[in-house]
Amino acid sequence: MASKDRSGGARLDSADFCVLQVQLSSKGALPSSSPQTHFVTVDNRMETLDFVNNNLDLCAKNILKLLRVKEDK
Repeated sequence: MASKDRSGGARLDSADFCVLQVQLSSKGALPSSSPQTHFVTVDNRMETLDFVNNNLDLCAKNILKLLRVKEDK
């Protein structure tokens, strides 16, 4: 679920949201195996983008949790 950012905070550009490409691979994966590519939509405020940049491991763990929930359904 997403909602429009109405705070008027500093944005990267005029868009309300941006799409980040995230590539996930297993720690013990062979170099020849291709990583899973996922696209994540986040609001375009600099505060949010800085958080994602500084906490990539946490964001990747949350993406994996969402994928597991989808697989269980």
